[in-house]
This record gives sequence, structure tokens and C-alpha cells, in this order.
Amino acid sequence: MKNWMIALLLAGTTFTWAHGQDNTRYTDARQFQIVGKGLPTSPVYQRFDSLLDKELTPAVKHLSKHSSGIAVLFETNSTYIKAKWTLANGLFYNNIVPICHSGLDLYAWNNGKWQWAGVGRPGDKETANAGTLVSNMDGAMRQYMLYLPTYNELTSLEIGVAPEAQLGRPASPKIDTTHRIVIYGSSILQGASASRAGMVYSSILQRKTGWDVVNLGFSGNGKMEFPVAELLAKMPASVFVLDCIPNPSPKEIKERAYPFIKHLLDKRPEVPILLVETVIRENGYFDRKIDQDSKDKNAAIREAYTKLKSEGYKQLYYLPATNLIGSDHEGTIDGVHLTDLGYLRQLEAMWPQLKKLMKKSLPIR
Repeated sequence: MKNWMIALLLAGTTFTWAHGQDNTRYTDARQFQIVGKGLPTSPVYQRFDSLLDKELTPAVKHLSKHSSGIAVLFETNSTYIKAKWTLANGLFYNNIVPICHSGLDLYAWNNGKWQWAGVGRPGDKETANAGTLVSNMDGAMRQYMLYLPTYNELTSLEIGVAPEAQLGRPASPKIDTTHRIVIYGSSILQGASASRAGMVYSSILQRKTGWDVVNLGFSGNGKMEFPVAELLAKMPASVFVLDCIPNPSPKEIKERAYPFIKHLLDKRPEVPILLVETVIRENGYFDRKIDQDSKDKNAAIREAYTKLKSEGYKQLYYLPATNLIGSDHEGTIDGVHLTDLGYLRQLEAMWPQLKKLMKKSLPIR
């Protein structure tokens, strides 16, 4: 073949390759507004710095690195949104959808409310991920909220937009960080087993109220250790919710609940506290041992609540587990952890009490 023909073909090949390149402009998400953190610590995608309290158990320190409940607020007029994110660990848990466990969940502010827009799908056991969250949009300037993985540690995140698009922190954030609800709990609160991060009840509550909501669910380890009470007492909060009764044993509840709750009441007398019984486990309707264990846990926490109320603590409130996730037995994935339906029902059951407490609460200081 003639040399000039070879040169032309090579030039054509080079041109086609360059034309197909992705010219998306990526920006480190740390430049945008981060909501849902327990304390303003570093690393930015951890719920709180586990080095703040050396008395925390190794399990709680590890789980605090998971980014459950943390979200990034930004605004752009891009016609598409992409993301690149890196995780500390690969997939997966057998009762958690990978998108919830290690993916991203995007919402857009549209017509005066948060509307789901797209997801970032993690690779199969991959730690480095990239993908398009939403495309072919109209180019209007909108505010977005991107929920981070519930059961993984996020080490880096970049938001990608069209090269000519504007991208920045929201001028008028739709999440009010002067009011915040801090929730302490179990694997259910952390996100097992929602379809995606935005369907955990703490995230639904955030979008419903417009308040900043902190998810301190520690899978299997929300056991009311006293150092956690000390750490909670340091956190800015308008309302505390203690939804941790699924994890400790009845014996641990009898030993730990009273001093744990009393410390929080004494240190933060201005903040109302909602105490939630353990959800009635669906697998306990046939397994009598599981059923009795749940009953014993709820009896133990009621005893602690009754004692504290008798001592005059007026800012303490109580939510029984009755009908917490409905009565048709369809709210869980495995008899314990909630599906999206279960999460919606739990928030509906909590909402009347939460609404009253929000009216009583003060802006955080």
C-alpha cells in the first residue's frame, strides 16, 4: 500500500478516536456541600472520625467509616451528570442490593420537591467505579442531592458534567442545616435492605422535612455502649431518635439503656428524644425464640423509659413497635431487614411523633 494511503488511514483512525473521547468535566465532590455527617470531621465521607473516642468498639469505628446517610448537594445546568467513585472494599452482602450497598443515588429538586433522577451502579466486586447517572436533560439549572453508599467506605468522588455547563455549591440549599435530626440505630437504620440509599427511612425523612438528618446506624453494633452516648451528646441536634433496640440483648438493655439515655438527657436537656422499640421481627411469628427475644427487649426498654419518666424527664418520648411496619407481614427481605415498603411504613408510624418534636425543637447551636 502506498505510504500516503497508510498515512491517510492512520490520520482517519486517529480522528475518529479523538472524536469519540469523553470530554466530561469532573470536579472533586468535596468542593460542594456535604450533609448528613455526625460531626464535621475528616475524612469528609465518614460519618464521624472514629479517632475522636478511643473507647468506641473496633466494630463501631469501622462502621462509622461507611457513608450511609451522607449526601452531596450541588447545582448544575448540565444536560447529563456522571460520577467516578472509589470504594475501600468490593461487593457484596447477600441481603443488600449493590446499588444501595456501594452505589450512588441521585435526586433533583423539581417543582418544589425532591424527585428521584438516577443511580450510579457499582461494578461487580470493583472498588473503582464510573458511570452516567442521568442524561438527555433539558439543560435547566437545578439543585441535586447525591446519596452515598450505605455499606461501604467511599474514598473519592467526582461529579461529571458537560464541559460548557455550570457546576457549583447551591446558592439556596434545600436542606436546612440549622435544624437536624440525629438518629442512632442498627443495620436497619444503616440501610439494610433498601433498594437504594434514598429509600432508607432517614433519607426519606430528610426529603420530607428539608432538615439535615444524620444516620448513625451501626450494623449489628448499635448496642448502647456508654462512649457512644458521650459522642452523641457532643453532636449538634434539634431532635435525637434512638432506634437501636434491635441490636443489644435484653440483658444489655437492662444494664446500658438507663445510663445511656440519662446521660443524653442530662447533657442535652434542650433536645427532645424519641425512643423507638425494636421492630417486631417477621421471622419471629413462627420462630418462638426470636419472638420472645423481641418481647424481652421491648419490655426492658419500656422499664428504662418508665424509670426515667418517673424521675421527671419531660423531653423523653416513646414509640411502641405496634404496627411499625404494617400487619400484612410483607415489609422485610429476610424477616428482619426492611424493604422499601417497610421503610416507608416505619417512617409513617414515626411521623406523628416526629412532627410534634420538631415543633418543640430549637435550631442547633
